[in-house]
Amino acid sequence: MKFACRLIALGGLLLIVAACDSSEEMVVPRVNIPFTPEISINEVMVAQIDHAAHFIWDAANPDNPAGAIDWLEVEHHAIQLISSRAAMTMGGSGVNDAMWIAQVSWREYVNLMNDASVLALNSARSQDVESLSRAADRLVESCEACHRQFKPDIPTEGFTHPH
Repeated sequence: MKFACRLIALGGLLLIVAACDSSEEMVVPRVNIPFTPEISINEVMVAQIDHAAHFIWDAANPDNPAGAIDWLEVEHHAIQLISSRAAMTMGGSGVNDAMWIAQVSWREYVNLMNDASVLALNSARSQDVESLSRAADRLVESCEACHRQFKPDIPTEGFTHPH
């Protein structure tokens, strides 16, 4: 009986070792920790999103020759926009933040902005002017549609930056 128990234990140990030695990547569960930033969504929009979007819009300007585009900076600004997605959906200290993030249309606009930003990133990496122009147009569309619904009267709530 002791031999059978030891054999079963050894077999279990071998299975664990084999699983750990597997070439397959182990899936680690994603942990979301509740967090409310000390800044408002509006501050993220003005300081990060607007700044990055303007750089992309300027780079995609048809009067701007492809050779004059700083593709690395376009890539950096697209990454800024992509990384802002989380901040735009978690809320912050703004008076309207909780209301905004609770609405399905808010998340849809954030997703449209993100899709345009990913297109801008891929455009920068492939140095594709035509694709960058499409990304810039989609970025404008997502921003303007969201502002029409959520911020028609007070675009910056007093937080601004020079262009």
